[in-house]
Amino acid sequence: MTNMYNDITLILVTYRSETLILKNLKVLKKFPVVIIDNSNSDELEKITLGYNNIDYFRSSKNLGYGVANNLGVSRATTPFVLIINPDILIDEDAISDLFKNFLNDHENIGILGPSLYDQKMQRRTNGTISYLDQLNGVKVSNISNNIPSYNTCCKFLMGCCYLMSRDFFNSLGGFDKNFFMYFEDNDLCDRTLKKGKYIMEVPSSKFIHLENASSKKNFFTNSKLSIIHKISSYIYFKKNNNVSSLIFHIIKNLIDYFQRCIVNLIIIKPKKSYKNFLRLVSIFLYITLLYKVVYKIWNI
Repeated sequence: MTNMYNDITLILVTYRSETLILKNLKVLKKFPVVIIDNSNSDELEKITLGYNNIDYFRSSKNLGYGVANNLGVSRATTPFVLIINPDILIDEDAISDLFKNFLNDHENIGILGPSLYDQKMQRRTNGTISYLDQLNGVKVSNISNNIPSYNTCCKFLMGCCYLMSRDFFNSLGGFDKNFFMYFEDNDLCDRTLKKGKYIMEVPSSKFIHLENASSKKNFFTNSKLSIIHKISSYIYFKKNNNVSSLIFHIIKNLIDYFQRCIVNLIIIKPKKSYKNFLRLVSIFLYITLLYKVVYKIWNI
């Protein structure tokens, strides 16, 4: 007989997320857990000491999100894995709901995800539309009004919370190691659909997502993340033979951010101007660094 406390391993990839792990510790005590720590801090190791159900591994370097999750799944022994971000408030009832829905159609489901809420309990979109579709003009609302209240098959779910069969995850080869961070979830969803499996959002399973709470960000961190995002997008478009769309997207963003910067400076909105300037800088940096990675990416 299936029992979620014995059959699901929670996989968490963290980077200086001690406070968030502490918030979830009450639930984490009840499941098999694998934590892959991408930071060089030993704070989280101290917190998890004494918990026999928690397999803690601190990497000597930052492996990135996808590769670290692959390592986490490889250390799991249960039939199912719940790949979950540390900035998700983990709820037992929500996991139970996900698990029941998965078991109802386990032969056809590839990825199952919950509905996501912010701290004000406003429901957020969990993806549903692929990145390529969005670039091709398909609109997606980020707020609750247009999100279905019933189980919905979709092309994409955000990678912050995936319930999957461990065997199926391994059959996909896990996350593509070429994505350090960003777009690894898009790519995994694409490959899931190609295998003939469903991707499904379960609205009755509710998680609060403290988005972007897992690490403190400053100007330089944001610039670095922006560059990583754009390099990952290049890899993704190359993999999908859609480089021309990416080039168009970069040029469009460059013009858009430049216009916003000028407008916000004129009407004196420093905060918005700062954000757009950051985006502008990241695109310029991305273009100057691109020649260093083109050859490597092209030969992936």
